[in-house]
Amino acid sequence: MSVKRLHMEKFSVFRDVKLEFAEGLNVFIGANATGKSHAMKLMYSILKTHEGAQKDEISDLKRIAARLKEKLAGVFKPDKSGPGRLVQRQVERGWSNVALKTSVGSLGFKLATWDTLTLQKDTLDAYGPSLFIPSREALAMYQGFVDAYDGRELSFDETYYDLCKSLSGLPTRGPRLKQAAQLVGPLEDILGGKVSINDGRFQVDSSDGIVEAQLLAEGFRKIASLVQLINNGSLMKNGALFWDEPEANLNPKLVTKIAEVLRTLADGGVQVFVATHDYLLSHELSLAVEYKTDPQVSTRFFAFNREPDGAVDVESGATLADLEHNSILDEFAAHYDRESKLFAQGRRHGEPEA
Repeated sequence: MSVKRLHMEKFSVFRDVKLEFAEGLNVFIGANATGKSHAMKLMYSILKTHEGAQKDEISDLKRIAARLKEKLAGVFKPDKSGPGRLVQRQVERGWSNVALKTSVGSLGFKLATWDTLTLQKDTLDAYGPSLFIPSREALAMYQGFVDAYDGRELSFDETYYDLCKSLSGLPTRGPRLKQAAQLVGPLEDILGGKVSINDGRFQVDSSDGIVEAQLLAEGFRKIASLVQLINNGSLMKNGALFWDEPEANLNPKLVTKIAEVLRTLADGGVQVFVATHDYLLSHELSLAVEYKTDPQVSTRFFAFNREPDGAVDVESGATLADLEHNSILDEFAAHYDRESKLFAQGRRHGEPEA
């Protein structure tokens, strides 16, 4: 199962955008405030709402619409006016149309600035679990976070709440455990031990002793979270992973490992969506396609670009070389030009005079 297409009309920064996705790996690049995270959060909200409705055996469109409205509010965290804030506001009152097509059906809804949401179509069949990993790691905040979120108003959006609940899952058994062990092995080598939970706190059990999550480097905490999610089956075949800036707080060596993990997850049947600003991560994923590196997975790259009138347009291609706009590469080229200019202007610091 996979997401095939997303159409956003007057939603967030998108005036009228249609995105066609790969079944394996989808990579979003673009400058800040071009809607990469918003597109992922929108898809996640729809899939997560439908996942919950199926679990609770809810088929009434009005009840599903009410749940989706609540999910959008929790995931996007707009002001108290509600998810209607997500509608573009060229005029005082307006609406946006959103349509998501998957391999097992489609869902479309209309969202108005006056905060009403109406489902126009819902033919989605059973769909695998969806997981959103935000840019800030959640392992250190895990202890007591779900109870605190349930009991009071926190500034964290609902993706952190959902992620902490997913982290709490018990390890899988049988064939899934064997598959998980193959995937997490290289990650556990990076950590120097295995991830476990004790008295509501995550830790890494290594030959040198136990290290609590709070004492791990933040980049290692992200690796540990991934290990836990793979081990407990939260990342599984026919599901979807949305990961916002996986490279955050990782050194380049770990970034290349994450690129390998993403491709391995996609090869195992998880549809992956990542938003990144990282040169190394995006180019590692592109090179794998260009040179047909195993495992070979279907991959699509998307460049989010803000037009002069303020609206965001999105282009796509099979590799980064197919994209006209690449904000990551553009800035690296500008950096090279600046260095060349400085070199031409005079000697570098510490060099003796001629």
